[in-house]
Order: sequence, then C-alpha cells, then structure tokens
Amino acid sequence: MAYKKLINKTGHDLEATLIIRKCDHPTDTAGTVEVKLPPCTYEARDDGSTIVVPYGNDEDIFLNGIEARLNLGGKSVANRRVVLERGTPLDNLLNTNNTIEFFYDNNTVLFSASETEVEAPPAEPESGDTASDG
Repeated sequence: MAYKKLINKTGHDLEATLIIRKCDHPTDTAGTVEVKLPPCTYEARDDGSTIVVPYGNDEDIFLNGIEARLNLGGKSVANRRVVLERGTPLDNLLNTNNTIEFFYDNNTVLFSASETEVEAPPAEPESGDTASDG
C-alpha cells in the first residue's frame, strides 16, 4: 500500500480522484480513490483540508493520473491529468513525491507535488475485531 498527503489550498471544497496504475504499466488502471477536502483555513492544520490517503496494494503502488474538481456556485472547474508513458514529467511528479497541494487561480485547479514527511493513517480495525480492556 502507498500513501499520498493531499492539501487543499484552493479556498473551496475540493473533490480529488487518484487514478491507480496496475503494476508498472501506464496503459493499465487498477482503480481509483476519491476524496473530498474542505478548504484550508490556515488557522489550524487539523481542519480536514489535509488528509493522508492510502491507495493501491503491494503491487499497485504508482499513480496513473489525478483529477481535481471544484463546484463554484453552479460552475464546475476541473483539471484531469493522465500519465501516458513512464518517465514523463507528470509520471515523475506523481510517483516521486508523497505530498500533493491543490490551488485555484480563478481559472483552473492547479497542483504541485513535493516530498514531505507523511505518516500512514491509523489502521482501521478489521471486520469483527473488538477492543478489549484486558
């Protein structure tokens, strides 16, 4: 499993889709992960505008693309980028960085990527697991 930290700095509610690559072939897709992020308030970083998203499995650890969507009072703004071959600038951006920040320039949704410290989210209990007091 792999992880990406997503940060919404658009000033608007954001819907993002991570497109997961099947193994290491950009022509094959292994599914998607969709997330919703509120805008960053800048006063507190725990406002939900930053999330660590798990995706893929032991074999499907690369991204094939990304889509970001904003709904702005009846107007939808989106940006979708898809990797067509390995080693391209987009492929390197998505797969050599673990943090993606989203921005809005009053025209389109932009994103940048960087390498930062990312902690895996706490594991969710498996179905049927219960907590015990001892």
